[in-house]
Amino acid sequence: MIMNLFRSGFGAGPRPSLSLFAIAVILVGSSELVAPQTSLAAPRRSSNSRPQSRPQGGNNNSGSSSTGSTESSTPSSTPSGSSATAPATPPVITAPSAPNPNGFTLSGLLSTATVSNSIFVSTSGLPTNATISYFVDNVLQSTENASPYWMGGISGSAPNGFSVNGFSVGEHNLTATATLANGTTISSNLVTLNVVPSINAQFSQDLTPYANQPSAQQSTVPQVTAAVANQAVTLSSTDSSTRQSVAAMYLNWGIDPSLDSANDDSQVLANLKPKSWQAPSAPVSANSPISMAFSPDSPYYHAIPSAWPRVGLPAAYIQQVQMSSAYGGDGIGFGVTIAAPSDPQLTVTSEWYTDKNTLNTFPFRMKQNWTSSLPSNAGGDQHMLFVDPGTDTFVSSYATTLNQQTGGPNSLYAPSPTSFNSLGDTGGSVAAHFAEVPLMIQPGEATNTSQPIRHAIGGAVERTWAARVYPAAARDAGVTTGENTCNGSGPMNTGLVPYGGVIQLDPNLDLSKLTLSLPARRILEAMQTYGYYVMDFGCGDMDIYSSMSASEVDPYGGMYGNAKGPGVQNEIIKVIASSQLYVVAPLVKKQ
Repeated sequence: MIMNLFRSGFGAGPRPSLSLFAIAVILVGSSELVAPQTSLAAPRRSSNSRPQSRPQGGNNNSGSSSTGSTESSTPSSTPSGSSATAPATPPVITAPSAPNPNGFTLSGLLSTATVSNSIFVSTSGLPTNATISYFVDNVLQSTENASPYWMGGISGSAPNGFSVNGFSVGEHNLTATATLANGTTISSNLVTLNVVPSINAQFSQDLTPYANQPSAQQSTVPQVTAAVANQAVTLSSTDSSTRQSVAAMYLNWGIDPSLDSANDDSQVLANLKPKSWQAPSAPVSANSPISMAFSPDSPYYHAIPSAWPRVGLPAAYIQQVQMSSAYGGDGIGFGVTIAAPSDPQLTVTSEWYTDKNTLNTFPFRMKQNWTSSLPSNAGGDQHMLFVDPGTDTFVSSYATTLNQQTGGPNSLYAPSPTSFNSLGDTGGSVAAHFAEVPLMIQPGEATNTSQPIRHAIGGAVERTWAARVYPAAARDAGVTTGENTCNGSGPMNTGLVPYGGVIQLDPNLDLSKLTLSLPARRILEAMQTYGYYVMDFGCGDMDIYSSMSASEVDPYGGMYGNAKGPGVQNEIIKVIASSQLYVVAPLVKKQ
């Protein structure tokens, strides 16, 4: 296991040159991955040692309140009590239907397409003076006369989409016939739809739907995967087909994971984020988990439906897990300090090394002795979260140190204050640019005896993929061409899950039948119910962000094992490494 002590650099546009930092290497036996240990294991390494794209400056309070085969891998071993039953959603099939001899083809969906709420379908291979009739299960649904004959018509230059809410859950056959100017009638290929229930009703009327991305209907799977690939990376056949299946799932969902692929920091993706939402039900309080302080429309608070689109990851895709803790343990979690009304406003200074173009200073209320809340590993990433309940805002800071002149924090990167009256899709100092707060395990959440963790979890992964989906708007700089900065050899961009992607622990795994400590069960429940969001590149297979102290789990076997148990981290490793994992579609209010 490797502890990389600092990031190597990030930047949109011209980027700082990479710097060298100390690396501590700890050798650990592979037995750790398959069975809990009974002795204390050393903390591994900083999760955030990587190049990262630099977010643009400015206030983050945008918006207003009010082709390949499907990979269906089997785990190499399964913890006792797990179910062999696959989720209700069938696997994504990325190969298009057989070519139509007459060239008349339905475009915009890859059969079998798991869909919900609306679909965006047009045609190809036809002249401009045809009449197209669309049928679902041989029942006429729509007739179109304007090329490219969008099912449901267009408004201006944008397709309206066609609602599938009136169809029963399950499979349906979509076909079309074209009547040409000479009276000839020809038939299209058939696309199988797998209709799943919409979750739009779970969101407020205030929430802006996440719009369909037209390029999702215009791009093929090979085009998408090529746009976000590293030419130096040769994927295995299993990984290649899985990556294609994941891309196809997103395209069928109206999301192009390669959108604006030329830019590490994408303003295009940032502009697509919802502009309005329901306000939080209560103001931020120091006595409540700040992870739950955002809009109830936040995607992190919505459980993954049983029939949601998902693609299975290959067996043992994740073999190592690091539970980050702010104090004790690895000491590289997020320190948190919550201001009182009487605390002073100190100056936050953010500058990426000596790049004056990145300099940003602003006042923010915080405790005078805020440095006492810095994570305990001084050689780690020194992430800090500054919270001001008086203004319901927070600041996330990376590589935080004391500015001796101002008494405030110096930071390699700290975005301007972000409101809790938001979706949590902005304001983070991680590569993907969405907030860490709603995904971080807060003190007391994992050891709560009366209720589970009520939100998704997240962190960094070593096997990143340069693709991005909501809520991500950015990625690590140079991910498509850069070298792995954790081990100093080999390329990045070898993963199967995009930035912003959600990894779900097998929903059919019965955790109640496994011998687990309370904290391990709570964390695994959250990954099973709400998922794990990929936020960054790190030096291990999977890092789980938290602001908790390692001592919180001492009564449950500690983080790495003690006389009371095998260790929470070891329990989590055992389950995740031997269970089926899935990539699932974004939990958004669909157009």
